[in-house]
Amino acid sequence: MIDKVKRMLGLRRETGNKIIINCERLERRVALLENGQLEEYTIERTTERNIVGSIFKGRVKNIEHGLKAMFVDIGFEKNAFLHFWDAIPAALDSGIEQVERKGGKKQPKKITSADIPKIYPVGSEVLVQVTKGPISNKGPRITTNISLAGRYLVLMPFSDQCGISRKIEDPKERERLRKILKKLEIPEGMGVIVRTVGEGQRERYFIRDLSLLIDQWARIEEAMKTKGAPNCVFQEPDLIERTVRDFLTDQEPRAALYRADPDL
Repeated sequence: MIDKVKRMLGLRRETGNKIIINCERLERRVALLENGQLEEYTIERTTERNIVGSIFKGRVKNIEHGLKAMFVDIGFEKNAFLHFWDAIPAALDSGIEQVERKGGKKQPKKITSADIPKIYPVGSEVLVQVTKGPISNKGPRITTNISLAGRYLVLMPFSDQCGISRKIEDPKERERLRKILKKLEIPEGMGVIVRTVGEGQRERYFIRDLSLLIDQWARIEEAMKTKGAPNCVFQEPDLIERTVRDFLTDQEPRAALYRADPDL
Protein backbone atom coordinates (compact mmCIF):
# COMPACT_ATOMS: atom_id res chain seq x y z
CA MET A 1 0.00 0.00 0.00
CA ILE A 2 2.82 2.38 0.90
CA ASP A 3 4.57 1.66 -2.41
CA LYS A 4 1.32 2.31 -4.27
CA VAL A 5 0.93 5.71 -2.57
CA LYS A 6 4.56 6.55 -3.35
CA ARG A 7 4.02 5.71 -7.01
CA MET A 8 0.92 7.91 -7.12
CA LEU A 9 2.83 10.80 -5.56
CA GLY A 10 5.86 10.21 -7.73
CA LEU A 11 8.05 9.58 -4.68
CA ARG A 12 9.18 6.05 -5.50
CA ARG A 13 12.55 5.88 -7.19
CA GLU A 14 12.30 3.98 -10.46
CA THR A 15 14.95 1.40 -11.27
CA GLY A 16 15.97 -0.21 -14.53
CA ASN A 17 15.58 1.14 -18.05
CA LYS A 18 12.47 2.47 -19.69
CA ILE A 19 11.85 3.51 -23.27
CA ILE A 20 9.07 6.00 -23.95
CA ILE A 21 7.95 6.30 -27.58
CA ASN A 22 5.55 9.00 -28.75
CA CYS A 23 4.19 8.83 -32.32
CA GLU A 24 2.31 11.68 -33.93
CA ARG A 25 1.53 12.64 -37.52
CA LEU A 26 4.45 15.02 -37.93
CA GLU A 27 6.88 13.79 -35.34
CA ARG A 28 8.18 10.74 -33.52
CA ARG A 29 9.91 11.09 -30.15
CA VAL A 30 11.90 8.58 -28.14
CA ALA A 31 13.17 9.01 -24.58
CA LEU A 32 15.48 6.57 -22.80
CA LEU A 33 15.35 6.64 -19.00
CA GLU A 34 17.89 4.85 -16.82
CA ASN A 35 16.80 4.49 -13.19
CA GLY A 36 14.30 7.27 -13.69
CA GLN A 37 16.85 9.70 -15.19
CA LEU A 38 16.63 10.91 -18.79
CA GLU A 39 19.71 9.65 -20.71
CA GLU A 40 18.70 10.18 -24.34
CA TYR A 41 15.98 12.11 -26.13
CA THR A 42 15.58 11.94 -29.90
CA ILE A 43 13.12 13.59 -32.27
CA GLU A 44 12.55 12.57 -35.89
CA ARG A 45 10.17 14.55 -38.10
CA THR A 46 8.25 12.76 -40.82
CA THR A 47 8.90 15.65 -43.23
CA GLU A 48 12.66 15.25 -42.88
CA ARG A 49 14.43 12.33 -44.47
CA ASN A 50 17.01 10.87 -42.11
CA ILE A 51 19.86 9.54 -44.23
CA VAL A 52 22.54 9.05 -41.54
CA GLY A 53 23.63 5.41 -41.74
CA SER A 54 22.21 4.94 -45.23
CA ILE A 55 24.48 3.60 -47.96
CA PHE A 56 24.73 5.09 -51.44
CA LYS A 57 26.37 4.23 -54.71
CA GLY A 58 27.82 7.58 -55.72
CA ARG A 59 29.98 9.13 -58.39
CA VAL A 60 33.01 11.36 -57.77
CA LYS A 61 32.31 14.79 -59.29
CA ASN A 62 35.42 16.74 -58.36
CA ILE A 63 38.51 16.57 -56.16
CA GLU A 64 39.77 19.48 -54.05
CA HIS A 65 43.41 18.77 -53.25
CA GLY A 66 43.69 21.89 -51.07
CA LEU A 67 40.86 20.63 -48.84
CA LYS A 68 42.09 17.02 -49.10
CA ALA A 69 38.55 16.08 -50.01
CA MET A 70 36.31 15.11 -52.86
CA PHE A 71 32.69 15.82 -53.65
CA VAL A 72 30.48 12.86 -54.52
CA ASP A 73 27.08 12.88 -56.20
CA ILE A 74 24.77 10.58 -54.21
CA GLY A 75 21.55 11.94 -55.67
CA PHE A 76 20.98 15.07 -53.58
CA GLU A 77 20.91 18.72 -54.55
CA LYS A 78 24.29 19.25 -52.86
CA ASN A 79 27.12 16.83 -53.45
CA ALA A 80 28.32 14.85 -50.44
CA PHE A 81 31.66 15.70 -48.81
CA LEU A 82 34.25 12.92 -48.54
CA HIS A 83 37.46 13.83 -46.75
CA PHE A 84 40.50 11.82 -47.82
CA TRP A 85 40.87 10.53 -44.23
CA ASP A 86 37.32 9.15 -44.38
CA ALA A 87 38.26 7.19 -47.49
CA ILE A 88 41.20 5.44 -45.80
CA PRO A 89 40.45 2.05 -44.13
CA ALA A 90 39.87 2.95 -40.48
CA ALA A 91 41.30 1.23 -37.41
CA LEU A 92 39.03 0.33 -34.50
CA ASP A 93 38.45 3.27 -32.21
CA SER A 94 39.57 3.36 -28.58
CA GLY A 95 36.15 2.23 -27.35
CA ILE A 96 36.66 -1.19 -28.95
CA GLU A 97 39.00 -3.95 -27.78
CA GLN A 98 40.49 -5.71 -30.80
CA VAL A 99 40.21 -9.50 -30.84
CA GLU A 100 42.55 -11.54 -33.02
CA ARG A 101 40.97 -14.52 -34.77
CA LYS A 102 42.70 -17.64 -36.07
CA GLY A 103 43.54 -17.97 -39.73
CA GLY A 104 46.18 -15.29 -40.04
CA LYS A 105 45.28 -11.96 -41.52
CA LYS A 106 46.94 -10.77 -44.68
CA GLN A 107 48.72 -7.51 -44.15
CA PRO A 108 46.85 -5.04 -46.37
CA LYS A 109 48.74 -2.54 -48.41
CA LYS A 110 48.95 0.69 -46.46
CA ILE A 111 46.85 3.44 -48.01
CA THR A 112 47.61 7.11 -47.39
CA SER A 113 45.65 10.25 -48.19
CA ALA A 114 47.92 10.77 -51.21
CA ASP A 115 46.56 7.54 -52.72
CA ILE A 116 42.89 8.49 -52.53
CA PRO A 117 42.68 10.62 -55.74
CA LYS A 118 44.22 7.70 -57.65
CA ILE A 119 41.84 5.16 -56.14
CA TYR A 120 38.78 7.36 -56.72
CA PRO A 121 39.43 9.56 -59.76
CA VAL A 122 36.79 11.98 -61.06
CA GLY A 123 33.97 10.04 -62.70
CA SER A 124 34.57 6.83 -60.74
CA GLU A 125 31.85 5.09 -58.73
CA VAL A 126 32.23 4.76 -54.98
CA LEU A 127 30.18 3.09 -52.24
CA VAL A 128 29.71 5.41 -49.27
CA GLN A 129 27.78 5.66 -46.01
CA VAL A 130 26.37 8.90 -44.62
CA THR A 131 27.84 9.94 -41.26
CA LYS A 132 26.24 13.39 -41.05
CA GLY A 133 23.18 14.75 -42.80
CA PRO A 134 23.07 17.94 -44.92
CA ILE A 135 23.02 21.23 -43.01
CA SER A 136 22.02 24.56 -44.59
CA ASN A 137 23.97 24.85 -47.84
CA LYS A 138 26.34 21.97 -47.03
CA GLY A 139 25.89 18.47 -48.40
CA PRO A 140 26.04 15.24 -46.36
CA ARG A 141 29.31 14.00 -44.83
CA ILE A 142 30.22 10.49 -45.98
CA THR A 143 32.76 7.70 -45.48
CA THR A 144 33.87 4.60 -47.39
CA ASN A 145 34.18 2.68 -44.09
CA ILE A 146 30.86 0.86 -44.31
CA SER A 147 29.23 -0.76 -41.27
CA LEU A 148 25.88 -2.46 -40.69
CA ALA A 149 24.41 -2.48 -37.18
CA GLY A 150 22.51 -5.53 -35.98
CA ARG A 151 21.00 -6.23 -32.57
CA TYR A 152 24.17 -7.57 -30.96
CA LEU A 153 26.83 -7.16 -33.66
CA VAL A 154 28.11 -4.59 -36.10
CA LEU A 155 29.27 -6.03 -39.43
CA MET A 156 32.12 -4.35 -41.32
CA PRO A 157 32.11 -5.73 -44.88
CA PHE A 158 35.40 -4.12 -45.93
CA SER A 159 37.43 -4.68 -42.75
CA ASP A 160 38.56 -7.96 -41.21
CA GLN A 161 39.04 -6.43 -37.76
CA CYS A 162 37.00 -7.85 -34.88
CA GLY A 163 36.40 -6.42 -31.43
CA ILE A 164 34.29 -6.04 -28.29
CA SER A 165 32.83 -2.87 -26.84
CA ARG A 166 34.86 -1.71 -23.85
CA LYS A 167 31.62 -0.70 -22.13
CA ILE A 168 31.32 -4.38 -21.26
CA GLU A 169 33.55 -4.26 -18.19
CA ASP A 170 33.25 -7.66 -16.51
CA PRO A 171 36.48 -9.63 -17.27
CA LYS A 172 34.76 -13.03 -17.26
CA GLU A 173 32.06 -11.83 -19.62
CA ARG A 174 34.63 -10.31 -21.95
CA GLU A 175 36.52 -13.61 -22.06
CA ARG A 176 33.28 -15.47 -22.82
CA LEU A 177 32.54 -13.06 -25.66
CA ARG A 178 36.07 -13.42 -27.06
CA LYS A 179 35.54 -17.19 -27.32
CA ILE A 180 32.20 -16.68 -29.08
CA LEU A 181 33.73 -14.13 -31.44
CA LYS A 182 36.55 -16.49 -32.40
CA LYS A 183 34.06 -19.27 -33.20
CA LEU A 184 31.76 -17.20 -35.42
CA GLU A 185 31.87 -18.10 -39.12
CA ILE A 186 32.65 -14.65 -40.48
CA PRO A 187 33.16 -14.39 -44.26
CA GLU A 188 36.75 -13.76 -45.33
CA GLY A 189 37.65 -10.09 -45.45
CA MET A 190 34.84 -9.05 -43.10
CA GLY A 191 34.89 -8.17 -39.42
CA VAL A 192 32.41 -7.75 -36.57
CA ILE A 193 32.16 -5.81 -33.32
CA VAL A 194 30.21 -7.09 -30.32
CA ARG A 195 27.90 -4.30 -29.15
CA THR A 196 27.36 -3.41 -25.51
CA VAL A 197 23.87 -4.95 -25.59
CA GLY A 198 25.53 -8.30 -26.36
CA GLU A 199 26.58 -8.63 -22.74
CA GLY A 200 25.11 -11.81 -21.23
CA GLN A 201 23.55 -12.99 -24.50
CA ARG A 202 23.67 -16.60 -25.63
CA GLU A 203 25.94 -17.72 -28.46
CA ARG A 204 23.04 -18.58 -30.76
CA TYR A 205 21.87 -14.96 -30.71
CA PHE A 206 25.20 -13.83 -32.14
CA ILE A 207 25.08 -16.55 -34.80
CA ARG A 208 21.58 -15.49 -35.81
CA ASP A 209 22.49 -11.80 -35.82
CA LEU A 210 25.54 -12.43 -38.00
CA SER A 211 23.45 -14.45 -40.46
CA LEU A 212 20.92 -11.62 -40.77
CA LEU A 213 23.66 -9.05 -41.33
CA ILE A 214 25.36 -11.17 -44.00
CA ASP A 215 22.02 -11.58 -45.80
CA GLN A 216 21.48 -7.84 -45.57
CA TRP A 217 24.91 -7.19 -47.07
CA ALA A 218 24.16 -9.65 -49.90
CA ARG A 219 21.07 -7.61 -50.78
CA ILE A 220 23.15 -4.43 -50.78
CA GLU A 221 25.71 -6.05 -53.10
CA GLU A 222 22.91 -7.05 -55.45
CA ALA A 223 21.59 -3.48 -55.45
CA MET A 224 25.11 -2.22 -56.17
CA LYS A 225 25.22 -4.40 -59.29
CA THR A 226 21.76 -3.57 -60.60
CA LYS A 227 21.46 0.14 -59.75
CA GLY A 228 23.36 2.92 -61.44
CA ALA A 229 25.06 5.82 -59.68
CA PRO A 230 23.87 7.88 -57.91
CA ASN A 231 21.47 5.66 -55.99
CA CYS A 232 20.56 4.56 -52.45
CA VAL A 233 21.33 0.87 -51.90
CA PHE A 234 20.45 0.74 -48.19
CA GLN A 235 18.12 2.91 -46.12
CA GLU A 236 18.74 3.07 -42.37
CA PRO A 237 15.56 2.13 -40.41
CA ASP A 238 13.42 4.87 -38.91
CA LEU A 239 13.68 6.08 -35.32
CA ILE A 240 11.31 3.54 -33.77
CA GLU A 241 12.87 0.55 -35.54
CA ARG A 242 16.35 1.73 -34.51
CA THR A 243 15.19 2.14 -30.91
CA VAL A 244 13.81 -1.40 -30.73
CA ARG A 245 16.97 -2.74 -32.35
CA ASP A 246 19.37 -0.83 -30.13
CA PHE A 247 17.70 -0.69 -26.72
CA LEU A 248 14.91 -3.22 -26.20
CA THR A 249 16.37 -6.32 -24.56
CA ASP A 250 15.15 -9.77 -23.57
CA GLN A 251 16.06 -8.98 -19.97
CA GLU A 252 13.63 -6.07 -19.89
CA PRO A 253 10.67 -7.13 -22.04
CA ARG A 254 8.48 -4.40 -20.55
CA ALA A 255 11.01 -1.63 -21.04
CA ALA A 256 9.09 0.06 -23.83
CA LEU A 257 6.02 2.22 -23.38
CA TYR A 258 4.30 3.09 -26.67
CA ARG A 259 2.01 6.08 -26.98
CA ALA A 260 0.61 6.24 -30.48
CA ASP A 261 -1.60 8.74 -32.23
CA PRO A 262 -4.87 6.81 -32.93
CA ASP A 263 -5.09 8.44 -36.37
CA LEU A 264 -1.81 6.84 -37.50
